[in-house]
Amino acid sequence: MKEDLDKLVQTLVQMHPRLINGWTNDEQSVIDTAYANIKQSKTLGEFYFIADTIVMLLHDGHTTLYPLPEVNILDLPLFWSREGLLVKDRRGAFQPGDRITAIGGRSVKDLEEDLQQLIPAENENWVRTQAASLLRSEWFLQHLRLVTEGTVLINATRAGHQISESIPLSSDSGQKEYNPYPAHSAAFTFEIKPEQSLGIFQINDCVYSQDYKSMVKRFFDEVYTQGISNIAVDLRNNGGGDSRVVEEFLAYTDVKSYRSFGGEVRFSTQVKQQFPDFPDDGTGRNEPAPVQNIRLTDHSFNGSVYVLTSPRTFSSANWFALIIQDNKLGQIIGEASGNQPSAYGNVIGFQLPASGIGFQVSFQKFTRPDPSRDPATAVIPDIEAYTTAKDIIDRRDAQMEKLYEVIVQKQTGGSSS
Repeated sequence: MKEDLDKLVQTLVQMHPRLINGWTNDEQSVIDTAYANIKQSKTLGEFYFIADTIVMLLHDGHTTLYPLPEVNILDLPLFWSREGLLVKDRRGAFQPGDRITAIGGRSVKDLEEDLQQLIPAENENWVRTQAASLLRSEWFLQHLRLVTEGTVLINATRAGHQISESIPLSSDSGQKEYNPYPAHSAAFTFEIKPEQSLGIFQINDCVYSQDYKSMVKRFFDEVYTQGISNIAVDLRNNGGGDSRVVEEFLAYTDVKSYRSFGGEVRFSTQVKQQFPDFPDDGTGRNEPAPVQNIRLTDHSFNGSVYVLTSPRTFSSANWFALIIQDNKLGQIIGEASGNQPSAYGNVIGFQLPASGIGFQVSFQKFTRPDPSRDPATAVIPDIEAYTTAKDIIDRRDAQMEKLYEVIVQKQTGGSSS
């Protein structure tokens, strides 16, 4: 365990932009406590959360330990909305839209305070969307002491009535679960809706590939051919990837130029191993600056642009939404994102030598295109549309419905908020 903590602390100190001047006294005290806690033997799960106390010091959603392997899960599909922690699908006594009030005898409000100290994040949106999955993992539930003899007691309310049932942990059945943000299985896809004069391009993973480039071209060719006047980019299920996807997309619009992100990169031997052209020490900095849009078509799109976001919108997907919002190229519809607008990113993955726990570390701090809008904890939608318990029950896509409403009101001369 000492070998692992040494590796973790050394890597963070050498790589993370926040640690150029090392740890504060309070942070060093947390690290000292972690070392003190490994003087007795620990299970893998216990050690995981000792190491996590160090990672949590950076408050960086990109710098994190990878989850432990799943053995058993709590077969209760969950979704964390503004209204609380909701059930997504029928399981035992529970129905879609039920609001969870307690897990393992502890109130959800009480648990959320613990979750804020366990999940690396920059805002509560990311904590909640990650918790909706982690609160189903046996190793995570065991740490919170929510498991009793292989079962988890769940308390919920439905229309003022109390529901209670103990659910046994079991292996993952592989059963498909409802997604309040409907998504195709592909990394990216599109559909054209002529009746709304709307093209929807869904990006679930920011993969900058030849396939992506080809699909973007096909999309805009269809938009032009069918005379579509509105396009929407659906980023609600997108946890990031390669930020160049937004450059490729904007190359088919009539935008002349736009401001991109600035930032500070920290160089190290670890970074140089991944990027041989980089130095192995020091820092580099650039301010947000205009980028010339290199158009890739003779029929550039000049209609309305919308971007759909959710708490799952993170990293390069967050970047995509910010390029649109900060440059006033379109409107964001949906829910606040899981990332701060100016945040750490660009990660390299590692593995702790003894436990085998994987982790990743940021080596860059990005500054949003319009720094005057900071500080901000998330990309806040221009037009809010939050999924509710009723939406879960009715299987209604709240963000897409709001998009349709906005387009209709635009076409009829109305307004939306």
